[in-house]
Formats: sequence, C-alpha cells, structure tokens
Amino acid sequence: MNTTANSSLISIPPVPNVQTLLRLFVGGFVGLVIWELWARYATPPVAGFPLEPPELVRTLIAARTGVMISLPLATALHWIVGIVGYPLAYWFVSRGLRNWGAILDIGVWLLFSVYVAYMGITGQLTAFIGIFWILVTLLSATRFINRNALSADALSWGSFTWFNALGIMAPLANQPFLLLTAFAPLSFMSWAGHVIYGAVAVLIFEIWDRKTAS
Repeated sequence: MNTTANSSLISIPPVPNVQTLLRLFVGGFVGLVIWELWARYATPPVAGFPLEPPELVRTLIAARTGVMISLPLATALHWIVGIVGYPLAYWFVSRGLRNWGAILDIGVWLLFSVYVAYMGITGQLTAFIGIFWILVTLLSATRFINRNALSADALSWGSFTWFNALGIMAPLANQPFLLLTAFAPLSFMSWAGHVIYGAVAVLIFEIWDRKTAS
C-alpha cells in the first residue's frame, strides 16, 4: 500500500485532523482491548502466566531513571501507548515512508533471524524458538502471495509493535533481547498478540478512513 503523496522514499506526512485522530484512537482502543483479552486469558495456558506490559513499563522507567512508578500509573501509560502512541506512530510511518510495510517486515525478520542464528551458534537455540522463527518467517512471507496490500501492511505493523516492545524497550529495561533466552513462550504469545493488536488497529482505521473519504 503506497500511502505517500510522491515518489520519494521519505516525505513529510500531513498533520492529522481531529476526525483522523478519532479514527486512529478508536482503532487503537479496539486493538488494545483484544490485546488485553489475549494477554490475560490466552497467554497463561501457553506461557504459564499472563503478559504484563505495565511491569515492563515500570522496569523500563526504573532502569532509565531509578524511579519505580506505581502499577496504576504504569497501566495508564501502557494504555496511552496502545491507544494514542502506536496509532500516531502508524500515521506518520505509513504516510511518510514509501513501502513502509515491506521495510518493516524485512527489518524485523532480519534482526530476529540474526539473533536466532546467534542462539544456534552459542548453543541456546531450542525447538520452540525454531518453530517460533518458522512462524514469523511464514507470516512475513505471506506478503508475497497476499493480494490485499492493506492486510499485508496491517500484519507488518503488528509485528513491528512486538519488536519495538521486546526488541527495543525490553533491552532498555535490562531484559533479554526479545525475551527469547528467558521466556520464549511469553515472547511468542507477545508476538501473536501484537500482530493481532496492530492488524486490528490498522484495519479499523484504514477501512473507516477510506469509507469517510469516498
């Protein structure tokens, strides 16, 4: 899906108006509600315990500032990121970077693959992580056969939000990269949940936005 206005790779996207912001935030809200259900009820049977993004927020802030914030505040920040932060980031990336979906797919898959290869070389690779890698690879590869560019990009955005959370934020919080060496099942469920969250948020926004524009 080409959402930029010219042929340059990077362009300055327009500032979203109030109606656009509303659609973005509604998409983020619905996606986050589904994420919370996934984190609380689908994850424990696989990982042994639920996903707790507010705890990552607390750990991150404590690691960077030395201040341990309260759980309610961390939860509020988590919801702000899911409803406001990621949707705004999506707007500026999708409207400012040509072929952004393919670029994110390649970037996430490549970095994940390099780390999995490193785990194999150092004797840390498990069968579960290998299967995890295959699933990420297969999802990324659907771009080559998916004729619906919107759905392909929506999945790409979800995968990117996972990498941002566990590939960037987790190490900044002094946690293992992607949590693979310590909590591989949790990382897998986080990936699946983020893919669902991102895809839902993007599809709701884009479909609504296109209907409004037509």
